[in-house]
Amino acid sequence: MDQAFTTHTFTSSTLHTGGMRCYTSFCPSAATIATDVPAAKGGHGQFPSPADMLAASVASCMLSMIAYTAARMELNAEGISIRAACQEGAGGISAIELDISVPIHIPEPRRKVLEAAARGCPVGNAIHPDVAKNITWHWSN
Repeated sequence: MDQAFTTHTFTSSTLHTGGMRCYTSFCPSAATIATDVPAAKGGHGQFPSPADMLAASVASCMLSMIAYTAARMELNAEGISIRAACQEGAGGISAIELDISVPIHIPEPRRKVLEAAARGCPVGNAIHPDVAKNITWHWSN
């Protein structure tokens, strides 16, 4: 057995079950999600595609960074949401669209800190720099 595999603690397991569908289970909770090949590519399109999950992972990471930073500044981040989508071209994913809504009033100087926290998301930063991350913020007055 490869030494690299014996030293890692894996956090998920993915199984192809046929019909262009996969199920991923997460450790230790055993929470499971399904993904499909998009209908436009011959899949069922009933569940998110792996590209959808990539966009959602970036959004979740960004929002986690926002929440962490807000807590350190003693700001309530509850209710902040991010809508996400991937733009795909012939060569694969070309951009991730992120639409962030902040329904609570946050003063301008602190907005910049939260924006920087979102841009510091390690998941988004792990994606090749040729993949644009187009972020739109909607701040409450």
